[in-house]
Amino acid sequence: MISCMATHDPRPARVIWTYSDYRGLPDDGNRYEIIDGDLHVTPAPTTTHQTVSKRIQLALMLQVEEPGQGIVFNAPIDVIFSETQAVQPDLLVVRSERRAIISERGIEGAPDLVVEILSPSTETRDRTQKSKLYASHGVAEYWLVDCSAHAVEVLALAPEGYVRHRRYGPGERVESEVFEVGIELDAVFA
Repeated sequence: MISCMATHDPRPARVIWTYSDYRGLPDDGNRYEIIDGDLHVTPAPTTTHQTVSKRIQLALMLQVEEPGQGIVFNAPIDVIFSETQAVQPDLLVVRSERRAIISERGIEGAPDLVVEILSPSTETRDRTQKSKLYASHGVAEYWLVDCSAHAVEVLALAPEGYVRHRRYGPGERVESEVFEVGIELDAVFA
């Protein structure tokens, strides 16, 4: 005898968020990102976060954008990897010769440098999910900025994913492997 009884899966169906869904979200001061089709919400950053971001951005503008090496962007700007992968890094740089990936919607592909400023609500995601996402899409260099330790960890893309190039701390000058840039950390965290 064949049983026609249906089995019921008690788990709710997974909702896959798309870039179109994301674009329909309210402009409410939160930062929304889609990673692997999952929606992530982060509240507005702290004043320390914004101060550090502004100082790194200024250094990148002076040392990368003004000499014509690349174009610097700060959040909020969408980095669109696919219909189910759209994030907003704190800072990013696109090489001048790759400016074709810059569209009116945002950055359509991998920036050359991404900077994430860690906070208690984002550190785990920045170190795991976003690290894997950036590496899998070919972001050449990834900086993790730790405001509490006054440090910057520079990760360089290798065939197996990111490898730590170096961790820079107080009294040191962070240097990029991708761009001709050197930023005095004491000035960033002052």
